[in-house]
Amino acid sequence: EHLHFRQLPAGINAIVAIACYSGYNQEDSVIMNQSSIDRGFFRSLFFRSYRDEEKKMGTLIKEDFGRPDRSNTMGMRHGSYNKLDDDGLAPPGTRVSGEDVIIGKTTPLAPEEAQGPAARYSRKDHSISLRHSESGIVDQVLLTTNADGLRFVKVRVRSVRIPQIGDKFSSRHGQKGTVGMTYTQEDMPWTVEGITPDIIVNPHAIPSRMTIGQLIECIMGKVAAHVGKEGDATPFTDVT
Repeated sequence: EHLHFRQLPAGINAIVAIACYSGYNQEDSVIMNQSSIDRGFFRSLFFRSYRDEEKKMGTLIKEDFGRPDRSNTMGMRHGSYNKLDDDGLAPPGTRVSGEDVIIGKTTPLAPEEAQGPAARYSRKDHSISLRHSESGIVDQVLLTTNADGLRFVKVRVRSVRIPQIGDKFSSRHGQKGTVGMTYTQEDMPWTVEGITPDIIVNPHAIPSRMTIGQLIECIMGKVAAHVGKEGDATPFTDVT
């Protein structure tokens, strides 16, 4: 409540075990429950925005948004142009992947360039494509005009990120560590009640760093879970 997590939530309430288990959580690495990950544990959304604008060069040459035509456009990319609408923009909800073109833009070909084999072309491609290593869904498209009255566009692409080995996680007390191994639920340790942890942290991370607040928060979380009430583990209160 005091950290305003209801307005801007960050992170997740996990079941944490502090234990040495299998050796894959040495040196600040953690073991994560693969079954929890499959159920949506620490799944997050990643947004990347791509932007472009029409530009005027002098009084004549002007860039235009639109779907490029292979018959009259020079220098078209290897990626797919099929995701573009007639206005040259990929509509929201479109699934895009590596090197798909998401903003189509062309410029008139300068007379000195349109010579020899290039004489059959009248325009040049200046489109923007997705990064080749990424994939996702077009989330939002903003089309407006800039100060000069020329069109300006932003395309936001959304992709789901799922935790995997090598990803870094941290508690609110600066106890950071990378995922060293993921085990399915049946390979994780369990309590008498059959509860398996989401994360296993190595106990060697505690003594030298003296993050006592984390231990108090762990115990308060367990008490609150058993009693069924909200707990407040703020330091320097009656709790400590």
